[in-house]
Amino acid sequence: MRTLVALLLIATLAPLARASTFNISPIRAELTGAHRTEALTIMNADDSPVVVQIRVVRWSQKDGAEQLEDTRELLATPPVLQIPANGQQIIRVALRREPDSAQELTYRVIFEEVPQAAPKDFTGLRVALRLSIPVFVAPSRGRASAELAWESRWLPNGQLEMAATNNGSGHLQITDFEAQFPGSLMPLKGVTSKYVLPGSRMSWTLTPPADAKKQGMIPIRGHSDQGDFSADVAPSDL
Repeated sequence: MRTLVALLLIATLAPLARASTFNISPIRAELTGAHRTEALTIMNADDSPVVVQIRVVRWSQKDGAEQLEDTRELLATPPVLQIPANGQQIIRVALRREPDSAQELTYRVIFEEVPQAAPKDFTGLRVALRLSIPVFVAPSRGRASAELAWESRWLPNGQLEMAATNNGSGHLQITDFEAQFPGSLMPLKGVTSKYVLPGSRMSWTLTPPADAKKQGMIPIRGHSDQGDFSADVAPSDL
């Protein structure tokens, strides 16, 4: 996914654009009251040094949109670093507050390239790469788990909104799913990966096959970071 983002940035503006390429490992951090620090490795795959600044934010979702707020509850050091050509460097992410007693806490660490002066003979556009990884903090009591409630509705334009509300105490990352519309032989796949954070609602807009009927249950089957899932969803009109 990280490499894909870099390639998309380059492909969108090529051949006039140039973007650095750096990768981060691991691609998420999981903290607890007993494990409050995680080490992340930034690897520079470019042939020249890259300067990266780091920002930590509290991560939530509201009305299906991502919300990012600056926070001091999480610390990343160093906040700015220079990675040599084809080199790597370790940063540390540390929790500065106590975990919530009942619900998972969610943050993101954002890595953004600091644009450097272009060579005199460079005539294109330089693109600054920006990546982020999620940080999850387990509750101090019990185990965080997601509880999804699915619903759907037909939209006036003939599309179907499929939505999941997370009533649990932990996140779920839906990587993909498919919906079997009544009357249609081929399932329709929803290919956009999304996180559904505790207390949040996220939705997908699907274009049903031409032979699909609007009456009847819609079975969905999918995959997530916590295993396979399935549900039978009864659609409603707008």
